[in-house]
Amino acid sequence: MGLPRPAACTPGAGDPRRCPHRPGLCLRRCAGRFRKAGGVYLPLQWRTQHYEEGRGMNKGLLSGARALDLTDETGFVCGKVLTELGIDVIKVERPGGDASRMIPPFHQDIPGVERSLYWKAFNTGKRGITLGIENPRGTEVFRDLVSRVDFVMESFEPGYLERIGLGYEALRAINPKLVVISITPFGQVGPYSHYKGSELIAIAMSGVLNNTGDPDRPPVKESLDSGLFHAGIAGALGGVMAYYHALMSGEGQQVDVSVQEVAASRLTSSILAWDMERVSLTRDGHKSQMGPTSTDWFWECKDGHLFWHMLGGAFGAPANKALSDWMDEYLEENPLREVTDWMKFDKAGIPQEQWDRFADAIRPFFLRFTKDEIREQSLKRGTNATVANDPHDLLESEQLRSRGYWTRLEDPVLGSLEFPKYFFQSRDTENFSLTAAPQVGADNEVVFRDELGLSTEKIDELRSANAI
Repeated sequence: MGLPRPAACTPGAGDPRRCPHRPGLCLRRCAGRFRKAGGVYLPLQWRTQHYEEGRGMNKGLLSGARALDLTDETGFVCGKVLTELGIDVIKVERPGGDASRMIPPFHQDIPGVERSLYWKAFNTGKRGITLGIENPRGTEVFRDLVSRVDFVMESFEPGYLERIGLGYEALRAINPKLVVISITPFGQVGPYSHYKGSELIAIAMSGVLNNTGDPDRPPVKESLDSGLFHAGIAGALGGVMAYYHALMSGEGQQVDVSVQEVAASRLTSSILAWDMERVSLTRDGHKSQMGPTSTDWFWECKDGHLFWHMLGGAFGAPANKALSDWMDEYLEENPLREVTDWMKFDKAGIPQEQWDRFADAIRPFFLRFTKDEIREQSLKRGTNATVANDPHDLLESEQLRSRGYWTRLEDPVLGSLEFPKYFFQSRDTENFSLTAAPQVGADNEVVFRDELGLSTEKIDELRSANAI
């Protein structure tokens, strides 16, 4: 089926246990990246018909690899990235569905396990099963699944999986090539590793909140759980590199991701400023401090907000002059005319009183226009004003539409929904979201009966024992 055997392998080399090369060398010489399917070892490129059909599996960079996703919202993005690389990700939920299915917002503001837009947004492309891994019967089934996959993603408190007999060493004994991706607020080790922590707590302790908000007010939380998003990306990156190592060496490993550490890595310049100069770069809010003068970053327009920042010297001269000329068309009194040579304009030397007069004229000027008018005129005139897009603007974006960024996926409960199609594009593979998030237990029959070979009676027994 599919590709012929690599010429460099002798007969029987499709089974790595009979390959004449040293472990790992066959992977490099023969492209014999092996997967276990139905008890038979197959090269990674040789996928069973089930993987190719039914759910429209990706022909992505890592098509043929498989993963179990045990995470809550802490790790959803990690699994989402892996699906878009072509990996067959199975979301494993407790019987009845994950608690994360009750995270708002909900469709039409009606709570329900199939109505969380948050859950649906970050679980596209995954298949879904229910399995109580702490139930002894469920544990047995989970171990069987682990023997057949390449990744396990989890976000439990460190030590929980060990307590139920499914820690990394136990899983490694089942599948030595397994990559386990663990994403937690503070990592697997350290004095805080067993502390409970939300995304807000983790990014507060990372130092990120020290730089968000207005300087004369308390810090503000970044929206949309950005700390979890970045941690998920880090988990996917680390997992993929560990997978490459497993393909080369035959040895898996655990990838330990701390949300706090990933967030703290964004503050490298702030940390260096403190370490070298004892300067704490704190919150700017909607203003920029240049010497003694505080100037504005953000402005209101008729139906939203925009970013425009006055810069000095040759770098800022074209945009400053363009805005002044535009204001001349509408205002009899334009204080920006006070600057006769924008090439020599020294922003750091402008008195606060002069900037305040500039701002008092700029503010009502921008309020004359809609976001669409700001976009059009900024491009036409070269003012460098940038609209702050809202969701409607993004869905209507000519740039994103032209790149095919959006895709419609059919949700069995909510109907047709629009999602981002990819994290990145590549020339020769399709690394796309192809299916909506699964319903609770949507793939139980396929996974347990067709793939694991469990009888109908066995599945009924598991269901009666609340194991699935």
